[in-house]
Amino acid sequence: MANIEDKFMPWVMTAPQYSIAVCDTAWAHPEYGRMMLNENPVPPSPQVVEAVTEIIKSGNRYPDRMFRLRTKLAELHGVKMDNIALAHGSSETIDAMMRIFMKPGDEFLCSEPTFEMFPSRAGLTGCVNVQIPLRESDLQYDVDAMLAAVNDKTKLILIINPNNPTGIFIDDADLIKFCELGIPLCIDEAYLDYHPQVEAKIDLMEKYPHVFLSHTLSKAYGLAGVRLGYAVAQPEVVEAFNRMYLPWNISLMAMAAAEAILDNPGEVKQKVEYNNHWMDVFVKELEAKGLKPFPPHGNYMLVDANMTGKKSQEIVDAARDKHQVMIKTIKPIHGKDGYFRVTPGIVEENERFVAFVREYFSS
Repeated sequence: MANIEDKFMPWVMTAPQYSIAVCDTAWAHPEYGRMMLNENPVPPSPQVVEAVTEIIKSGNRYPDRMFRLRTKLAELHGVKMDNIALAHGSSETIDAMMRIFMKPGDEFLCSEPTFEMFPSRAGLTGCVNVQIPLRESDLQYDVDAMLAAVNDKTKLILIINPNNPTGIFIDDADLIKFCELGIPLCIDEAYLDYHPQVEAKIDLMEKYPHVFLSHTLSKAYGLAGVRLGYAVAQPEVVEAFNRMYLPWNISLMAMAAAEAILDNPGEVKQKVEYNNHWMDVFVKELEAKGLKPFPPHGNYMLVDANMTGKKSQEIVDAARDKHQVMIKTIKPIHGKDGYFRVTPGIVEENERFVAFVREYFSS
């Protein structure tokens, strides 16, 4: 009898894997500071908790299509309700966009490095990931190289703005070059709320029907465990997402939490201010030790420690073992293996990270 694995689609077990094993470690060791997952360390407000507690009383009922929540999100962006597709976190948007636009043999174009869930979910459609390294000089998108990689097989393009893990914004003029190609383009704006000086690219979505935006309430809104994201797109694209999503993909609890925080923008403002304060502290401490932190436009900071001769994994191990803070390893970029990434935690965790930087990089 044949092995069951022989019945799998050939790309299922060969696609890049997006692992959440680090979450197991974090939950098993609450004494470790969780500074590795781009989470928001500030818990939901009492208003959010109360809204979720109240709606669970109706947990025996199926949700509706959530017109009220979609209207609130539409008003947030100055669009119509028909421009909003609700997702079970932006992860579901990532999965759906691959299945909407990609088939085996097609090419998905993005940068290297990028948020690893994109090439993972693309690989599960049997398509080819074409990842173009960032410019070595400044780790900005290599726009010329990406444009040169476009061919008849390119069916979907990704631009994360600001990029993950570098935190760098792409120039508008360069972004428009990708829009002009006429190829479906996802502009992922998951971290834009931390830098409100840069507006969401609603104008590009409205001008180019093949352009759509991905947003989430996991970051600045602090609802990562609640799971709610959304796409902003032309109605035809929204309809495709809604057909691809499972029915009732948004729970009543997620809806209630989202509505409560959208009705209280001051909560988000406070969380952003907390994040940006500690980012300023981290920058000063890291630079004082001769390291190079990249501009933190989200709730994460890429740090270049290559000049110290220390490797990414040994830095991360030392932070966990010496000061019980979990920060993130970064795969080598242009052959250099001395990068790491850090996200602000609660105050006590942030202080432990600062102590680690002062001690570990003192030599």
